[in-house]
Amino acid sequence: MTTLIKNFKLIGFNKSLQNINEFYLDQEGCIREKPTNNEIELKILDLEGNYLSPGWIDLHTHIYYGVSNLGLNPDLIGPKTGVTVLNDTGSAGEANFLGFKKYIIEPRNYPIYAFINLGSTGLIKSNQISELNSLEMIDLDNLYRRVEANREYIRGIKLRASGVILQGMNSDIVKLAKAAAREVSLPLMVHVGEPLPLLEDILPYLDPGDIVTHIYHGKRWGIYRNNEFLKEYKEALEKRIKFDVGHGAASFNFEVARKAFAAGYFPDTISTDLHTENINGPVWDLSLTMSKLMELGMNLEQIIEAVTVNAADILKIDSFQSEFYNSQARFTVFRKEECQLEVFDSNNNRIILHNYLRPVKTMIGSKVYEADSRFKIE
Repeated sequence: MTTLIKNFKLIGFNKSLQNINEFYLDQEGCIREKPTNNEIELKILDLEGNYLSPGWIDLHTHIYYGVSNLGLNPDLIGPKTGVTVLNDTGSAGEANFLGFKKYIIEPRNYPIYAFINLGSTGLIKSNQISELNSLEMIDLDNLYRRVEANREYIRGIKLRASGVILQGMNSDIVKLAKAAAREVSLPLMVHVGEPLPLLEDILPYLDPGDIVTHIYHGKRWGIYRNNEFLKEYKEALEKRIKFDVGHGAASFNFEVARKAFAAGYFPDTISTDLHTENINGPVWDLSLTMSKLMELGMNLEQIIEAVTVNAADILKIDSFQSEFYNSQARFTVFRKEECQLEVFDSNNNRIILHNYLRPVKTMIGSKVYEADSRFKIE
């Protein structure tokens, strides 16, 4: 049966689409301007004046459930929290990607993609057994074969470029990772944190469209030093390298983000880095991360763009900027609620949220999910 979707406020779509005030969703999940086959009986879904945006995308998660010690069950953080697309970043390498595909991606009826780890084993025992402390942990030939056979799902390469992981390897590993990403024509996502390598030694290797995640971490030698922003960071912005939040358990600091926003430096994408060690605080879910960034100074339009259009462009999926009708539905319905909530960053710094972006429904194809935040709002 076709469903009439009505009574919503569009946000995050191309301006040419902003006058749409209702549409039809056929039984195959396709968006229609008019009902098909002169249907007399219609189901009606009243969205009660809430916002309707392109579907939220969490660009940085860890969901290799049952294999990686960080791996969450993706169903905990997907459509039931307003998220329509999950992207796992580096939990699987070439040696175990097929298991990720068979047991995580294929059983789900919502989209899951992956940035494959440069290290063959991925994050089997993250932060206890390094996936990349020597060149013996890399098999480029098998990596290339895995990518070529699975381009439907593999949308990038992931490198964790921090000292606790690389254990003495220098920035040459970034150079190698970049060469590998170029060879398969995929973007490289680089996790930054504890040196070595230093951020200023990483950024010059990257190309436009590559992604740096954890950009607002509060560790030593990040983007802000000696009361100014790192020269290489400003150069990377001009070069159109992408910068991602990647909140995580140890990688998001309110004060660093505040300083960046005050200088006009905003993230390209907002993501959670959700995994087993942060799902019950301080991260919880994507809606809470978005709400924190709004409290710190991003406006609603910037936030929605960061979790929809910008993330979709990186994954090379539909962002609903040129076409609306005759596409498969992938939307998030949410509202902006006033609140007084105490929340924390990764360094246990506290702020009070005054507004919360609360998911209400998630629409993927013909399926409509009831949605809400995992974080207790009342």
